[in-house]
Amino acid sequence: MTAHSCLRMVLVSSLALGLHTTWAQDVPTSLAWDVAAAPRHAALGGLDVAPLEADGWSVAVHPCALDSSVERDVYTSYLDYFAGIRSGAVTWPLAHHGKRASHVGIRFASFGTFEGTTAAGLEAGNFSGGDYIAQYGTAWALGPQWTVGATGWTGLRNLAQVNAGVLGVDLGALRRTRNGMGALGFVVSNFGLQEDFSGIMPQGRLPHNVQVGWTQTFPNAPFTFHLRMQRLNTWELAPEGTYDDAYDPLTGEVIPNDLWEWGDQFARHLTGGVTLKLGPQLTGHLGYNHQRQKTMVAAGRTGLNGLSLGLQGQFKALRYSVARSVYHFAGTSTHLALAIQVPQQGGESGANRP
Repeated sequence: MTAHSCLRMVLVSSLALGLHTTWAQDVPTSLAWDVAAAPRHAALGGLDVAPLEADGWSVAVHPCALDSSVERDVYTSYLDYFAGIRSGAVTWPLAHHGKRASHVGIRFASFGTFEGTTAAGLEAGNFSGGDYIAQYGTAWALGPQWTVGATGWTGLRNLAQVNAGVLGVDLGALRRTRNGMGALGFVVSNFGLQEDFSGIMPQGRLPHNVQVGWTQTFPNAPFTFHLRMQRLNTWELAPEGTYDDAYDPLTGEVIPNDLWEWGDQFARHLTGGVTLKLGPQLTGHLGYNHQRQKTMVAAGRTGLNGLSLGLQGQFKALRYSVARSVYHFAGTSTHLALAIQVPQQGGESGANRP
């Protein structure tokens, strides 16, 4: 087995077991709904809970990110996570009806191909695994400032011949200020259950995430600030033993842990970022995720874990988004997204095209 294969197995195991322990949930999480499906969100350190404007890529992960201003194109995004582990999303806004806007889409994560062996060490062929969900969501505009939304989804988690089904919903509420320069958002994602079909996979509730976000810009300012509080359904985000004292192995002397526990716990709930206006059709993003940085510390080294950056813009008729995020010491992960134009019927064709 190659070094990349070994590292990939470790990453998959951490998704399936380590996060389960850290967040004290019944069922492990998945790249399909845990890592940002849109590059802009990845570049800001995580989900932009309070977007100032509707956005087609955000529809995959934010129940309130859709309104009638979003073009009815196919919005695709792709994440090259590491060593064959990939995830992505495809969403398509449907024709809007009054104050209601809906979409359909899919999200997936593929863990690549593994070399199978028997208990005796003999080759047993290759096998693959992945998580796949289909979703439908609707957002309602309750007025010029308030929007509420819900996205229901269902799918399958698979590893070789082992399967489990998932069923869940994302809920959201968004309030924008009258001048359009500020927004406050609330999202509960991954609220659902997993059912085991094989007698091997865990079953129970999914690791839902309660999030609150605030976004603010200023008149004539080329920047926008984003702040998110995540995992508000639990206070304990640090692994067990993080704040314990250490002992000198030779003398047995206690080495006090001087880490400020309350401050570290609080900071693990925060992610933040900034959007910079770089041109008429180009914006830049920079974000930081403290929990990600602390979780991926190795041998006391933090490196650039938790930092992300990205660009979103338009070149002629091509709308694109790209981000680079540091999730682990093995390298930087790349997010890519494109909006693919599709023919529209009647007067809708190109009605709102730039």
